[in-house]
Amino acid sequence: MRRSSWVLSGAAAVLLAASAVTRLAVYPAVHQLPSDTDSTFAYTGTASLLNAAALESGDLANAMLADVPVSVERHVQVVATDGGTAVVSDDVTVAGPDGTELSSTGHRWSVDRTDLDDRPVPDGEEAEEHQGLVISWPLEPEQQDYTFWDPTTASEVPAVFDRVEDVEGRETYVYVMSAAGPLADPDIAENLPAALPRDVLAGIAETLPAEQRPDPAALAALPDPVPLTYAATIERVAWIDTDTGAVLNGSLEQTIVAQTEGPDGPVTLAPVNTMAIEGTPEGIADRADDAADDARALWLVGFLLPLVLLVLAVLLAAFVVWREVRGRRGAAPAGGDPEPEPAS
Repeated sequence: MRRSSWVLSGAAAVLLAASAVTRLAVYPAVHQLPSDTDSTFAYTGTASLLNAAALESGDLANAMLADVPVSVERHVQVVATDGGTAVVSDDVTVAGPDGTELSSTGHRWSVDRTDLDDRPVPDGEEAEEHQGLVISWPLEPEQQDYTFWDPTTASEVPAVFDRVEDVEGRETYVYVMSAAGPLADPDIAENLPAALPRDVLAGIAETLPAEQRPDPAALAALPDPVPLTYAATIERVAWIDTDTGAVLNGSLEQTIVAQTEGPDGPVTLAPVNTMAIEGTPEGIADRADDAADDARALWLVGFLLPLVLLVLAVLLAAFVVWREVRGRRGAAPAGGDPEPEPAS
């Protein structure tokens, strides 16, 4: 084999190796939750909640702020990584129409960087225990049910696949989650009173629709002040990009009710915090654009580039073989009997 053929064969081998490395090493490295993830998701809607100032002044008629416009920001940031595990901060802030902060929650989770499921907390880091998905979906979502962690009730619930739907030109899988149970988020609980005067609860009850009001006789029989516990019901819907697993849109309906212990168990008194929010149109459009860019980049690294390198390697190897075969066929025979003279 000629020296040039050796060089070309080596180049073909390099291209073949580059194709394999791109698909088997580079693609998995980029197809995971980036270590510099720092995203903010914007939502808007309305909330009804206890009016702390009115309660302090005894203004029972205004003890509840009803249907207040709110804006919600969810800030998700990777704060540490350990191989295929990421520790992620998850902070949610609810603000009123004038920008005043109404409530905030903060959590820290340890998740797998590819399927976003729960993972053991890396040494030296701190994160809350949980089971299932909590900040997002697997990077390659499927039409199936998943386990989801609801931080408000600190419980695992099914994320049920519901349908396929278009969002800003992107195909999404839609999942529905429902949770109910005692309020378990300490950041929410600390902003709710441990007890309220009986007349305050009666005043709040008067503002409710008739079918939601507690029995007046049962209310009058309660101690004064009334010791309270809280329970929550949560309804979530998530629109997940089918190519990247990115959350393009989401909605939340949350109701927190005050309860007290009765002779036969907890007695529901009144809702003290309700909220209904969904993604803002601008945020949805931005996330759809980002998902389209990410999908193109993943297709380039995971499919097109390895394929191009593989094709080049095969073509170059084929050229070397063709060149060698052609060279051997065109070479003069070395030694042997001379060809016979033609007969005269």
